[in-house]
Parts: sequence; structure tokens; C-alpha cells
Amino acid sequence: MISALLMILSAAPVKAVLPDESAPRNPGQVRVQSNDAVIPSANFTDGKNCGSCHADIAAQWKTSTHALASFTNPIYRVAIDTLRVDRGTAPSRMCAGCHDLALLTTGAMDQAEIAADDARSHAGVSCTTCHSTVHATLDGNGSITLRADEVFPTTGQDATLEKHRQRVASPTLRTAELCAGCHRSFLTDETGNASAFFGMDDYGGWHRSAFSGNTAERPDSVAVQQCRDCHMPREAAVLGDVAAKSGTVPSHRFLGAHTTLAAMRGDQAQLARLQAFLAKAAVVDVAAARVNDGAWSMPAEAARPNAGDTLELDVVLFNERTGHRFPGGVLDNQGTTLEVVVRDVRGNVVAISDDHQLRSLVVDKKGQPIQRRETHEFVTAVWNHTVPARDARVTRIRMKVPESLAATAFPLKVEARILHRARSAEMMRAACDDLQTPRGRAFSEAAVKHTGIKLNPCAEQPVTEIDKATVALIGIAHDDTWSRSYRRGLGLSVGLQEYLDEAQAAFTHARALARGPQELGATEWALGQLAGRRGQLVKALAHLDEAQKQLGKTAAIIKSRGDAYGQVWRWKEAAAAWREASKLAPTDLGLWQSLAMAEASVGQYRAALEAAQKGLALHPRDADCLRVQALALQELGANADQALEAALKWRAPDDGPRSKALCSANVPGCAGRRNPVPVYDAKPPASQTAER
Repeated sequence: MISALLMILSAAPVKAVLPDESAPRNPGQVRVQSNDAVIPSANFTDGKNCGSCHADIAAQWKTSTHALASFTNPIYRVAIDTLRVDRGTAPSRMCAGCHDLALLTTGAMDQAEIAADDARSHAGVSCTTCHSTVHATLDGNGSITLRADEVFPTTGQDATLEKHRQRVASPTLRTAELCAGCHRSFLTDETGNASAFFGMDDYGGWHRSAFSGNTAERPDSVAVQQCRDCHMPREAAVLGDVAAKSGTVPSHRFLGAHTTLAAMRGDQAQLARLQAFLAKAAVVDVAAARVNDGAWSMPAEAARPNAGDTLELDVVLFNERTGHRFPGGVLDNQGTTLEVVVRDVRGNVVAISDDHQLRSLVVDKKGQPIQRRETHEFVTAVWNHTVPARDARVTRIRMKVPESLAATAFPLKVEARILHRARSAEMMRAACDDLQTPRGRAFSEAAVKHTGIKLNPCAEQPVTEIDKATVALIGIAHDDTWSRSYRRGLGLSVGLQEYLDEAQAAFTHARALARGPQELGATEWALGQLAGRRGQLVKALAHLDEAQKQLGKTAAIIKSRGDAYGQVWRWKEAAAAWREASKLAPTDLGLWQSLAMAEASVGQYRAALEAAQKGLALHPRDADCLRVQALALQELGANADQALEAALKWRAPDDGPRSKALCSANVPGCAGRRNPVPVYDAKPPASQTAER
């Protein structure tokens, strides 16, 4: 009976799962329940209306980035204006799907000109944008569905008020998927691009992390948190908001990282809140040092360089408590840097490095960097030095200790700081330049009229110290802890093959310092994953077995077994491991990608199709899952035409490798920064350089 049922199921018809391309305002994905309706957020005064009852929430929202999401914001406006000039109005619907719903749903985005005095262009992400959402998908580009009925109560009667409460409190409002609708984006030919490009994806970064409850990335132990747990903490209601419970409301400041906007509007209170929010979001450590190409000293304090020596420092950046990449948002437009200063014993600066940028570099088809968010020219990201949640990256600093330093100048001290700026210098120059134009001045004046806010894009960007670490190179090991070596190993593990010996040494050092099963198990997992990457299957399995003794069965350990088998092309065993891991971590996209490819590699096309479609449920335009789906359908004899068309549309750009090579060849510093463990030469302080 069971075998007969299985035969029936195996013969069941198969069909493609395709990205939804039917949004009426494509490439913006927003929908309205009544397709011809104007959504309530087109009522650009709703913030004022809501504030009559929700005084605290309205006041908080007015300080937020959401309130300034539209053409009011010159950083956004210069980018979308360029897109509209270069590619026409239709591609700008993609931006409007999140930034300009008041313009998009009324058809104004399709007009050639967006006037400065059009109040809809200053609406922002208003109250009724989120509070009208009844459905959200994981597509991005504003993939939400909104209701269009009246939001405000017509009378003060209880029945009317209850209807209002139900109207504005859809269950979707309390899901991470609501945020995914706009904090995930994609580009394609409809946005004026030559090929597909996946942009901001804070939702995907969170979804892959332990903060979402995903246990497949690595052994970790953090509290599960959704977007609103971090970005909407409860705040005292001091203005009598009717929605207050126990004297508090969920904060509608949506605290994040946009310190620049707070400075542009002169809002020192909001700037202080943002800077407090950012503190320790990521942490820095000077974890190891090497003198004259000798052995690495762990921790760095165990090294003692002298005059004339060549000194190398491994600086580790660990994303401690950001639930997605740090920095997040649009990764190509970040201004965060790593500053490393080497001083003598008296505090005099010997050398400094501030070249490392925590951002991505996106290039055009000629390999030239795109610095002012000309998104329609995006081809590929050449490098990405942002740090995933609960992961680490290593930056290597190299210097020649001056021969002129006297013996009394030692020991040297090293200070490393993460310095956050919300936007790149290039983007801020563009916004500042725009203010000097008639259009820029017109929007600046209109913003005051419609929002009461005057923005100065020429204001100096705030610099926020996220974290600081200081070590003295005294030649004696000090504060030698498990986490310092373990995190260095994590950062080196993503490097090129020549860094893997160093990663193994870091993990081996960490294992000797491990306290308790969590630290020991995580270290054995890391050693197993590393051995698997090097094709050392027997060693990898032994480490992973030991990790399982310490931690029990976890998705991360089982997934790494699959990775080890896959590295030596033993696809059957790899598929079995990934299949088992997927039962423990069914929301991990990487597992479904790997399982789909493994099943297809051993001819199990129905299983490959199932795995690919599980992945597409998490990311509807994932290139790997779309490709495997198309190939599996072909092998199963099904009609694969639409699946193949989708796979070709959303594949990685064919000329991506060429663009990267052109960048390496023609753009200073590009080749070195493509190294996942970039190396920088520290320079003498400016005064010494000037003297020379």
C-alpha cells in the first residue's frame, strides 16, 4: 500500500514556481486591494491626523528616517532624479514602491516632472503605509498589499473606534515579513539594468542569522529577536498617547544608523539616541601580531617589535549584536571605516591606517566604481567588507617600525576604532552639490513648508565611535581568551587558501582556551568546517563528531558534514547530510541551495526540484534555485520554458567576472581589496609625511 502511494506521488505532475511579475506598478511590487484605488498614505497629512490621538507616536515618527524617505531627502532625490533622467520614469517605480507610495499609487511617478511643491513628494513612509498593509511577501521592492478604505474613525463611538483599531492592526504588522517588503531589493531590465542585481537585503541577513532562530550558520547562542524587537523598543509615552500601555508605546523613531539625516536636520536629541543605539553594534580587537614574517603571536600583546622591524597586525571586526550585516542597508553607500593608530610609549603617533572601509564596491560594465548610487549602471559587487551577523572579518595592517625610534619609545601601543558615518563622502558631496541648484533649493524650501523640517545636506557627517580596542605590544601574553582567537579564526576562514593555515592555528589556540561545552564544541565545529573546505574529509568528520559530543545534534554541525562531503564531490552523502540539517533549520536558504544542487548531481531530479522550490519560498528570485528548478523540470520531461526564462533573467551577470577583472587592472586599490583579508600599509602621521 505504501509503495503504491509513493509511486503515485512520484508520478504527480510537476510545475515551476516562478517569481511573480504581475505587480501593476512593476518594478515596484506594491499592490492595492482595489487596484484602481488611491491608498490612504496618499493623504500626506495623515501624520498630523494620527497625532491628534497618538501624540507620542506621531512625534516619534517625525524624527525618523521613515518620515524623510521621499524627495524631501536630498540623498535619495539626487539618486532617483539621475535614474529618471538616464532611464525614464518607469524604472523609478522600483524606488517609489517603498519611498514614494503617495506618488506611485496616484500615477505621479510616471509623469516627467516631480514638482518640489507637490505635497505627495514629501509624504515619506507615513503612518498608513504600514498600518494599511494586509499582506507582505519576501520579494522586496515594496512587496506589500494595502487596503484602501478609510483609516480614521468618523465618530468617537466605541464601535467606530473598535473598527478603527481592527483596521490599523493587521497581523502582518507584527511580522518581519512586513519589513522584508522594503528592506530587500532587486534590479533587472525593468529598472534600466543590463542584468539582474540584488541589492539591500537586511531581511535575508537576519533570516540567515541566529537572531532569527536559524541554527545552520554556526553554533551560537543568542536570543531570538525580530526587527521590531531592536528597532521599535518600548518608549515612555509622555504626551498622553491613547495607545499607551503601562505608560509606554512601541517607539516609532525606528532607530537604526542614519545619524547623517539627524545631523542634516539639526536634531541633536535624535542623533544622541542613534549613537547610543549604535554603540557596540560591532566590536574590534587587535588579536594577533607578527614581527619580521615570523610566527604569529596570539594575543597581539605577546609580540614586542623593535626599531627597524616589520610589524603586521590582525585586526578582527566581529558583528556582536546587529541582526544583519554591519553596516546594513545599502551596502555600496556606507561611510564606516576602521582606524588603526600605532603610538610610542609617550603617545606620539608612529603610523596610522584608515583605508579600510566597511562597505561594498559596485562597478559598471567597464569595471569603474559607482559612487553616487547610479543603480541603473550596477553590474556586480567587486568586494564587500561588511560583516554578517555574529560573524567576523580580519583586516591586516602592515608597517615598518621607524629605525629612528629610540629604545625608550617602546613598547608600542596599538589603538583600533570602528568609526561610523552613515553615508559615503561621494554621496554626500552629490547631495550638497544639489543644494546649490535651483531644483535643490526649491525642494529645500518646499520641505520646510510641507514637513516643517529644513535639511542641510552640506552639514558635516557625524562620526560615531562604535567600539575601540587598545593593546600594548609588551612581549607578554595578556588577556588571552577563547573568543579572541576563535573570532580571528572565523575571519581568516573566509580568506584565500593561503590564509587557512593561519585560521587553523587560531582555532587550535582557541581550543586550548575553551571553557565548557559551548566553546569547545564551537571550536571543534570550526576546525571541522575548515578541514572540510580543504578537502580533508576524514579530519573534518572527526572534528564534527567531537563537536556533536559537546553540543548534540545541531543543524550547523550536520550542514558542515554535508559541506565536507560536497567538497570532495561525494554528492550522495552530502545530500543526506543537508537533508537532515534542513529538518532542523528549514528556513536556511543555503541548505536548500546546496541540497538542490546535490540531488541534481546524483540524478534525483524530483528531490532536486522539491529542494529548489523550498528555497524559492524563502527567496523567490534566488539564481541557484531557479537554475536547478529549470534543469530538474527538463530532466523530468515537464515544460520548463518559463522556468528556464526565469533562471536566465535572474542569473548572475555574464560579464560580472570581466567587470571585476577590469576593476582590478585599472582602479587603484581594487585588486587588493578583493582579498577577503585585505592588507593595508600603515602610513606615517601627516606631519611626518609633509616633512619628507
